[in-house]
Amino acid sequence: MDRLATHVIATAVLTAALAAVPTAMANPSTDPGSTASKPSAVTTHSSTSAPPSSDPAATSTSAHVQPVPCADVRQIGGTSYARWHGIIAFSVKQFYSPGCRAVYGYAFPWLQFRRLRVHYDLGMGVFDATHDAIDGARTFLGGAGGPDFWSSPVTVPAGACTEGLAHVFYPDTETDTFTTKVCR
Repeated sequence: MDRLATHVIATAVLTAALAAVPTAMANPSTDPGSTASKPSAVTTHSSTSAPPSSDPAATSTSAHVQPVPCADVRQIGGTSYARWHGIIAFSVKQFYSPGCRAVYGYAFPWLQFRRLRVHYDLGMGVFDATHDAIDGARTFLGGAGGPDFWSSPVTVPAGACTEGLAHVFYPDTETDTFTTKVCR
């Protein structure tokens, strides 16, 4: 399936999921207590980087930070970046936990984006490229639950290839951002 068809399916699935969540739960994700410095426009991450707290934009004192799903979680594959009007808005990654035997999609809004106080909705998941399926999908209206966004855990069968997937609804556009493909 090509990227356009994947985008159409991802949009339909995530739009349906967003419609099912009460909008009363929407709270903007801002972190006025953040001590992170403004990240540079281009940042690279190695495929063996530590959990998200090592992200240059991830230093946070917010009480809303989602905990790391499993203690042994580690990044697999490369990091991708969701952009909005020329700035990096999100880092998008894929993680694996040997102990939990699960793959997770992950996204983190950069401080430069959070400071703009842009309203956004986010769909987070793991794209199974082998079976053309989105697994572990979760939705976050108005950035509620951030700034760390994790998909639900996904068990991946041997031989399957997956990508972390973030579908962001900005005020004036929407976008899919996939990480690099990792095959098990």
